[in-house]
Amino acid sequence: MTRRKLGILGAGQLAQMTCLAGQKLGYEMHVFANSEMEPAALVADKVWRGEWTDTDLVIEFAKTVNAFAYDTEHLPISSVNIASNYSQAFPHPELLFATQNRIRERELLQSFHVPMPKVAFIRNNADIMKVVDFGYPAVLKTAEQGYDGKGQIKVEAFDQLTGAWEQLGNVPCVLEEWIHFTKEMSVLVARGIQGDSQVYPVVDNDHVNHILHQSSIPSTLLQSVQEEAERIARHIAESVSLTGLLAVEMFYTAEGKVWVNELAPRPHNSGHLTQLSAKTSQFEQLVLAMAGESLGAVDTRPAVMLNLLGDLFMGEHASRDYLKHGFIYPTDAETNVFFYGKKEARPGRKMGHLIAVADTRQEAKAKAEKLYQEYERANH
Repeated sequence: MTRRKLGILGAGQLAQMTCLAGQKLGYEMHVFANSEMEPAALVADKVWRGEWTDTDLVIEFAKTVNAFAYDTEHLPISSVNIASNYSQAFPHPELLFATQNRIRERELLQSFHVPMPKVAFIRNNADIMKVVDFGYPAVLKTAEQGYDGKGQIKVEAFDQLTGAWEQLGNVPCVLEEWIHFTKEMSVLVARGIQGDSQVYPVVDNDHVNHILHQSSIPSTLLQSVQEEAERIARHIAESVSLTGLLAVEMFYTAEGKVWVNELAPRPHNSGHLTQLSAKTSQFEQLVLAMAGESLGAVDTRPAVMLNLLGDLFMGEHASRDYLKHGFIYPTDAETNVFFYGKKEARPGRKMGHLIAVADTRQEAKAKAEKLYQEYERANH
């Protein structure tokens, strides 16, 4: 029998881990990469190396695979649409298109009556004059290309807004009310082509310098709050007729409200802990959805995930473990280190992550932090 062929547009670490999950489940994994040095290109069964403008290659890729997913939102939507004419996309390109632009994303969420911060859209100077009474402080975010805190400026008062907009390049932006939150969290939803779905438990997230540092389960939020977060995530998935995987990033505000921040139609950094904590990882779940199989169980153990950024590997005598790629078990089956094989460590660059599971969240946190500190000591 010929193995079912699954593809991924993009070849970063998310594609790498999806490839490994698919291979483990018996599928032939293809990636469309711009370079053979990208993380997924190191492990894929077949690498389609080329530029997004190479329409013939994109079509050939799509004709070869039975289904495909995305490694990132930052893909040329024209290429994705072309590919979707020849193979099924997970999720549908319309959802990807919406999440590529904060204005479109907010308008989509508004149409589904999803709870979220107050927003206004700034496309020109005339729009600025409409938000004199918006309420400040607020945050101005570029509609496109913003991630990990990039492309956004806090605005303390209206008279700072024009300067902030100019600083961001006079490009379309979203003005959002400043959120006083007590917790950042995320919920992953998987949905199959028959409408069957699985919702992972709420993950608590902690950021440092706008970059995710730690993700933990079980959440410390009240059970009723977690149930509301999961309900919202499921509502969004059903409203967009999701097939595949969707991550919903949320805030729990000081006023006791659950508000949606962003959507990601792909595996998510905060879901990496499912590799060790869940019966079915987020990557395996995506593969199962793409293959048209029944989704897996999402029972989870307490776990903590810590990102390993390039900052940890820039000292003169720092470990060069990051040159490896794949799972490493440094102590036992309850501790996992995963490097992506990126060849250059840079500040803020995600080089890998570590996961620890245990009987309690506190025990998992202690194990994860102990291992993390080993890399910190090696760098200093």
